[in-house]
Amino acid sequence: MTDFHETFRSAVPPWECDIVEHFTVAYYYEKFRAAGDRALLGLGVLAKEARTTSCYTRYKKELRAGDTYRIVSAPIRATGGDAGGGWGGGLTIGHKLIDMEADAVAATTEQTFALDSPVSLDGYADWDGEVREERPAVGAGATWVPAATDVVLPKDVDAAGRLTLDAMVHRFTAAGGHLLNAIGWTASHMRDNRVGYSTFEFQMTLGALPWVGVPLDTESTIGAIGRSSMRMVHRMIRADTGDLVAELSQFGVHLDMNARRPSSIPTEIAEAARALGGE
Repeated sequence: MTDFHETFRSAVPPWECDIVEHFTVAYYYEKFRAAGDRALLGLGVLAKEARTTSCYTRYKKELRAGDTYRIVSAPIRATGGDAGGGWGGGLTIGHKLIDMEADAVAATTEQTFALDSPVSLDGYADWDGEVREERPAVGAGATWVPAATDVVLPKDVDAAGRLTLDAMVHRFTAAGGHLLNAIGWTASHMRDNRVGYSTFEFQMTLGALPWVGVPLDTESTIGAIGRSSMRMVHRMIRADTGDLVAELSQFGVHLDMNARRPSSIPTEIAEAARALGGE
């Protein structure tokens, strides 16, 4: 049986926090990317020989400026090929991000890779992350909001020259702001009422990843709306070919920033979200 081992250790600087005053999701993904590369190196695989195809993340506990943390990682399953023998067409690494002061898991990620060549494993670690729930596809009646328009820059790519996970999530975060604005969940609403959108789940699938100079368009819509929760769905598309680069299902809550607890979504915002999502 394989054990978890440390793949990243750091602290949260104030500039890596967002409008909700906690560690922003794109920087989680920067650290999970580094942890994934370190875990692969431990298996004798260079990062450029592996490509992430999907990620499933649960954000369980807030990290705020000054908090210290570490990430532990291990292979948890293979897909395709000879999964029982330690090699498949894909390999999933499980990451646990641990709040050092509380000695508690603050987030978990299942990062699945396609590998260029086989690896030999001694087995898989026991994984106690939350079971992924199947989220329904966006309905045909949904309205997609133009939410990000840009191009891949040199700072956005990894050692293989491909768009990184965290560069994608930075764009999806900005896209979420445009989507929220479209339903009246504006920046001024958040500032004036001390509320925000706090993410608790990511389900992301990736296609062929672009390189420097490729133009990208991102569009977003509403996948589900509840009393205090809402699921946004974002899709990133190559503007030159129309090919899907990545799709993200992002679940979060309307957060009371003083109480640090979910609060009810205002009626007019909920109604606008339902209309946008085609309900």
